[in-house]
Amino acid sequence: MIDLKDKFSYFRFSRQNLIKDRYSNMTTQDQALQFFSNIYGLDGMKENLFRALISEEQINILLVGPPATSKTLVMSTIQEKCNDVFYYDASNTTSAGLIEELFYNRNAKLIIIDEIDKLKRNDLSSLLGLLNNGKIVKKLKEIKYDFRIENVKIFATSNSIVILPKPVRSRFQEYYLREYSDDDFIQVVKFCLIKKLPEEICEAIGLMLISVERKDVRAAIGISNLLKTNDTKEDVLRVFENWTDHKMEGCGDYD
Repeated sequence: MIDLKDKFSYFRFSRQNLIKDRYSNMTTQDQALQFFSNIYGLDGMKENLFRALISEEQINILLVGPPATSKTLVMSTIQEKCNDVFYYDASNTTSAGLIEELFYNRNAKLIIIDEIDKLKRNDLSSLLGLLNNGKIVKKLKEIKYDFRIENVKIFATSNSIVILPKPVRSRFQEYYLREYSDDDFIQVVKFCLIKKLPEEICEAIGLMLISVERKDVRAAIGISNLLKTNDTKEDVLRVFENWTDHKMEGCGDYD
């Protein structure tokens, strides 16, 4: 038989076990920077997010900002480095909604909802119970869902907060990621590409994307995948122009 002390010790261990890796002889701040070492900058936010992950309390996190500001990269890093994670991409859902998916993932200790602003309306209305205490009660068609996910944290991203009800927002800690300045964008591109291309080529890619008002790190990575380490600046410029010459204009709807 397990006494109360043993149960409490087990609870603490299981909470800490959310993080896969163990960091010894490091401050919490240094642990956070190591945990998010693949992401440039945002050191203060990294520490708070890491503290939320290891906290005994239920802390829900919402990252808000325009596209291409590393929101999804932050969440995919957390997914990779944590145990018992359920990841839900609200922008690319199947016929099954969030509630149905959660029903089959009730052992999750961390739920990540990417682009929460794109959730179906009935899913969005069910979030309050989940954010409060993990309790979900919802009737969908002929099925009534009534279940609880214990000790769960909710991390989410959103391009906009306009559609999110105030009661939902109030249950998140919100962190706003601003669009990169030109200098920051170049540094981010260097940070992401420096292991595969020379520094001057990384900088050239960043500058060219700025020139066409496309400060998107994913675009930089896509261009870098077409290049070789011995390519010259002239090669890079030609590859970039090949891309921009055929870049889609307008909405791209030809139906």
